[in-house]
Amino acid sequence: MSITAKELAQLLNLSTASVSVALNGKPGVSTATRKRILTAAHEYGYDFSTSTKEGKLTGTIYYVRYVSYSSPQEAPFFSYLASSLDKEIPAKGYKYKSIKILEDADFDNNLEKIKYSDCAGILLLGTDISSDRLKSFLALGFPLVLMDTWFNTVPVNCVKVNNLQGAYLATEYLIKKYKCQPGYLQSSLRLYNYEERFIGYAQALEKYRMSVRNSDINITLPNMYGAQADMNDILMYKNQFARCYIADTDAQAVGAMMAFQSRGYKTPEDIAFVGFDNSFYSENSHPGLSTIEAYPSCMAEASLSRLLDMIKGGFDIPVKIEIGTSLIERGSA
Repeated sequence: MSITAKELAQLLNLSTASVSVALNGKPGVSTATRKRILTAAHEYGYDFSTSTKEGKLTGTIYYVRYVSYSSPQEAPFFSYLASSLDKEIPAKGYKYKSIKILEDADFDNNLEKIKYSDCAGILLLGTDISSDRLKSFLALGFPLVLMDTWFNTVPVNCVKVNNLQGAYLATEYLIKKYKCQPGYLQSSLRLYNYEERFIGYAQALEKYRMSVRNSDINITLPNMYGAQADMNDILMYKNQFARCYIADTDAQAVGAMMAFQSRGYKTPEDIAFVGFDNSFYSENSHPGLSTIEAYPSCMAEASLSRLLDMIKGGFDIPVKIEIGTSLIERGSA
């Protein structure tokens, strides 16, 4: 004989309302409490057909892009990520809402709207989020997966690109192909992802007994036209350059390449370039840009899978998932 929701509540010393919320997959209880209720429901033979069909939870999954004052522009990577989630979330039986939360006076009000909604879980794109702002999201009490960054100091589930690996692959490729030390096109906007990419670059140099101190590092904006303008300025007073470069972003690499080409340099005969992200910039440049594929669709799938496990009451221990990268060779290098 199966146990009723009321009996389950008495057994667990919880309110009937809390048990009902968990059994029907609605927001309003913590992940730990939901797991406790669902585990007991299975153990004591609760008939899920009397509430929500077992395995199909209700509510809305929020995809939240946090935007601070220093956030990068709408990079293609973010669009690819959102496009994947647009398809994946409804296919899992959840309602889906995509919103942007700005670092402004309405920040707290926007969090309040999520708090009192039918939110089942949050996928938070926090590329440049601070630990304090992340804690504000975690305080809402919903299952949450942080995307595109991570923190040593905050226990949170996160899914990110293996930036270090990608930059290492690009740097090693250039060293082997051109038998010299690659330069670096560094973004003037400093994000943790870019810092990781520079570490990967430095580690590859170290493996081949090269020193960052001897690198030709040029700082530009991370977008195409900004990088082009900055590199044009650099070309006005500088005439010694590396034979090849890795860049923090595809857009940056293409912008710099355009600046060099306007001064008569040929790509890759004179100077070669490798970008990062495999965006439409790399596909449409002339020549096509060699780049690092970061697999945004894989990030979307891994993030959603982790979130669904949390919603269903499993996996209490936070994990960091890193999405691997690969080098795509085109005509620029």
